[in-house]
Amino acid sequence: MDAGAVQDISVIPDMGALVLKSGGMLLVVLAVLMGVVFLLKRFSGMRQLAGQGAVTVRGTYHLGPKERIMLVDVEGVRLLLGVTPAGISTLHTFGDAEETPDDEGASPSFFETLFRRRLEKGGDRAGETTHES
Repeated sequence: MDAGAVQDISVIPDMGALVLKSGGMLLVVLAVLMGVVFLLKRFSGMRQLAGQGAVTVRGTYHLGPKERIMLVDVEGVRLLLGVTPAGISTLHTFGDAEETPDDEGASPSFFETLFRRRLEKGGDRAGETTHES
């Protein structure tokens, strides 16, 4: 027999140890990732602003994949905002924001009523505006 053809069996790694080592490293990476996500959520600047009650989103209606309108209360003033990738525009200012109950049995808001009517009339025609008095 040729001396070069003989292999040393002691060089073959233990498969159980390899699986345990790989699984342990995977758990460490997942734990670090979860910790980073937790810290990002915890110290986000938008959370602090919303937590102070300065801005309250009352409703959102998606007009397209990247366009939507939002009804928000900002320091006691209710605003209807148009949000697009190009920017945010104020569509209407309602004045003082009245307190609305958050329970499910409440009557629909002005925002909800307006858009239900718009959908019933065929709201798929883009660019068409309706002014009601």
